[in-house]
Amino acid sequence: MADRNFHTPLCRISWTDVVHGTQHSSFGSDEEVELRFGLDLDQSFWLSFETSQFFTQFCVYRFGELVKRFDHNGDTRQQLPGAPATQIWIGLALGRAGQASLERSGLVQFRPQVFFLRQSSTVSGLNPEFAMAPHDHTFMVDFFSPVGGGFDGESLVGGVGIPDGTPRPEE
Repeated sequence: MADRNFHTPLCRISWTDVVHGTQHSSFGSDEEVELRFGLDLDQSFWLSFETSQFFTQFCVYRFGELVKRFDHNGDTRQQLPGAPATQIWIGLALGRAGQASLERSGLVQFRPQVFFLRQSSTVSGLNPEFAMAPHDHTFMVDFFSPVGGGFDGESLVGGVGIPDGTPRPEE
């Protein structure tokens, strides 16, 4: 229960990753990358509301200072990747790693968070649910890499379980 401050009872971020194919640590500035996280949802979460909106924030820091935040939201049942499973992954696909680091070389940290605003006609004052990663995920963006040809772009991706190539979370 040491991570209690990082999530509410019905949801928890269990892992984070930054990937390009099978690569997980260092990326050329023009390489496509995905900032990913695993979300564990209690089965009762899906029964706790009639309607819900999700809000994700993919926050990138450099030396502890926020340098970029990517926000996505939508209907929880219709637009949350992997819904209504209890173990899903959510990612932000970027056309270029440099988008995350504001075009700077070096180490940056990624820390995601998710917030659910739930509504029900039978329960008044339904509390929101949230989770944030308990630790930063550090990766490197290299502007001297010979990789080229990237483009700016972003989209929300995801699915059920843990995607291939992503290391299993430490229990």
